[in-house]
Amino acid sequence: MRAWTCHGRNQRQLVDNLTSAGIIKSQIVRDVMNNVDRANYVFGGHSSNAYDDTPLSIGHGQTISAPHMHAHVLEELLPPLLIHASEHPNDPVSILDVGCGSGYLTTCFGRLLSNNKDDEQAQPPALGIRGKVWGIDFVPELVEMSKYNTKKADGDLLESGTVTLLKGDGWKGLPDAAPFQAIHVGAAADTFPKNLMMQLAVGGVMIIPVGPQLGGQALYRVERVKESPTFDTSDFVMTQLLGVRYVPLVHATN
Repeated sequence: MRAWTCHGRNQRQLVDNLTSAGIIKSQIVRDVMNNVDRANYVFGGHSSNAYDDTPLSIGHGQTISAPHMHAHVLEELLPPLLIHASEHPNDPVSILDVGCGSGYLTTCFGRLLSNNKDDEQAQPPALGIRGKVWGIDFVPELVEMSKYNTKKADGDLLESGTVTLLKGDGWKGLPDAAPFQAIHVGAAADTFPKNLMMQLAVGGVMIIPVGPQLGGQALYRVERVKESPTFDTSDFVMTQLLGVRYVPLVHATN
């Protein structure tokens, strides 16, 4: 079993198949993805395909990524969060999800930090630390869709303030809430976005697809290793992870 073939009949079977394929490696990510039902975050017309390991349209030219990509992202961003929690136990973590779309991965980030679900099958919070997740999207209708979807079964994350969803420009990020220990970008940037990179905390990691819309794209891990007063590429270590195909990260037009 491998990526694109991990379809399930329900969320638990989907997660089991992603685990069997070696895409989900940690119990933490497994618990988080079991706690967030993808069926609550797909567009109505695709409800019968909610547990397929494939991207699905959510309207407005955007998609919810394939579950194996969500698993990859969570596994890549988990280590810096664990390190921060270990080294700075009294310092809350901050996570930014750029292009929150239908809200699925933003909610998964929230479940890393908090689990108050009234569900006997729910797993405990993965990290057990204080923190905040910000989800932004340039399309206001998708922000509203994210809120609506999250309220179906994960509304406690909004009520507690663990997750905040709002309209924002992905190229500019959210400087007022920076620095972030983890940033995920859910659309392909044609170049590395300096503003977002500058919003990483030292030791923080960004997972981002980079490349042209009609050309080769790759998923990159960007780690900030030191801090200079102005942007300096030597402050960052960039590692190419795998080839991908994402919708483009929207540029604001004046």
